[in-house]
Amino acid sequence: MARGQGQRPRAGGDLPVAAAFVGGFVLYVWLLTRLTEPVVTVLSFVSGDHPKVYAALLAGLTGLPGLLLTLPRALAPQVPFVRASVRSRRQLALHRRSYAVPDLLGVAALLLAQVPLPAPWGPVGKAATIANVTRSPAIVELSALFATWSLVVLAVGVAAAAIVRVYGHAAAYRVIGIILAGGAPVVAWFAVVRAIA
Repeated sequence: MARGQGQRPRAGGDLPVAAAFVGGFVLYVWLLTRLTEPVVTVLSFVSGDHPKVYAALLAGLTGLPGLLLTLPRALAPQVPFVRASVRSRRQLALHRRSYAVPDLLGVAALLLAQVPLPAPWGPVGKAATIANVTRSPAIVELSALFATWSLVVLAVGVAAAAIVRVYGHAAAYRVIGIILAGGAPVVAWFAVVRAIA
């Protein structure tokens, strides 16, 4: 029997997708626990073990989640303020759903940004791994400082995304959101470099 036009699809069809998503997320988190040495090695190679360059790479990594959460909303075309009809409601729902991919990438980037940082809640041997790979006490110190600054950068990035989401109809607030999301990692880089100088 053909399904009626107004009949909703069964929710059971979403269960495999949800299970695959949860499984992929768990696998991603498990891989991140193994990636400290490779990620630190790549950062060390790219920076040439220069503390300022290494700090710039960490700043870019910690600032990426905020940019992924903010830029798609800030650069999206403005939705006109009209009284919602049934059709425009569907269009608005589709517009909101379009942020799912950058939001998921933002969460993935957030978790990746913590890999080279010896945060207090991270594995005890992470600082030792950084020291063994880079052979630089300055890089070990700035990595520890960035562990704290990464939380500040993340908080500013989320705040910037919220500002753009709530006040997206005003171009000035979009610009403020972009400045906050892009400026927070720059401020973190400057503060950390100055602290270890």
